[in-house]
Amino acid sequence: MMNINLKSQKSPFQKLDGRSKLVALAVIFTLVLLFSHWAYILGLLVLVMLIWWVARLPFNMIRDLFKFFLVIAVVILVVQIFFYPGTTNLFRISNPIRVIGFSGYITLEGILFGIAMVLRLVVIMIVAPLLVMTTPLPDLMLALVKLKVPYRFAFIMTTALSLLPSIQNHAAIIQQAQLCRGITYDGAGKFFAKLRASVALMVPLILGTFRDSQTLEIAMSSRAFGAPIKRTFLLESHFGVADYLILVFAILLLVGGIYLRARGFGAY
Repeated sequence: MMNINLKSQKSPFQKLDGRSKLVALAVIFTLVLLFSHWAYILGLLVLVMLIWWVARLPFNMIRDLFKFFLVIAVVILVVQIFFYPGTTNLFRISNPIRVIGFSGYITLEGILFGIAMVLRLVVIMIVAPLLVMTTPLPDLMLALVKLKVPYRFAFIMTTALSLLPSIQNHAAIIQQAQLCRGITYDGAGKFFAKLRASVALMVPLILGTFRDSQTLEIAMSSRAFGAPIKRTFLLESHFGVADYLILVFAILLLVGGIYLRARGFGAY
């Protein structure tokens, strides 16, 4: 199971204001959805990987993340190859199937568009941990509130992120307990045997998560969560020179992307 560590080594990104990182994240998400040409999305991927390196985050986490999304990536690639209406036919594999919209040919445009969609998935997949692993959760909540996000939504988001390591620890404990009782997860057993083993893991994990959520609800109620008062925060954040530079770069990147897209670049 992938181990999500919500802390990174000391890096310049930890000193940045959470608001500047949220804006930069939103710009990257917007651009990766705006473009559909593989070369432009690949450029965004190189930018994200460069930021990942500057932030001193472990690259093996990208490998672990890709393991979880590999099946989805393959499905996206195959679907686009078969169903994207390209014009450059490479080879024919069957007669046209009008019911599902398949022309019978594998096209160059279909392959390139499928690659672009997989690259888009990879960018989305690795850009979110940049924010989470370089921003403490209290700072992230403060940044969301300062950006006029309702406090309830900010609390739900940061609480969900904080529960991820706890859920993973519970899953590891359950797995170890079940392995001692003869339940295997990675063996060479049949598909249905593995499915039963996964169900045996999910049921106690979900029940344990519900129990933890009930405990959290009691703790929140005892502290008058949701009371109509003006909230104050122990921590405070301020913009620095680096934050303004990131904002300027993000805005220029967004404006440049919108301009290129409006001129017809970055799409098939």
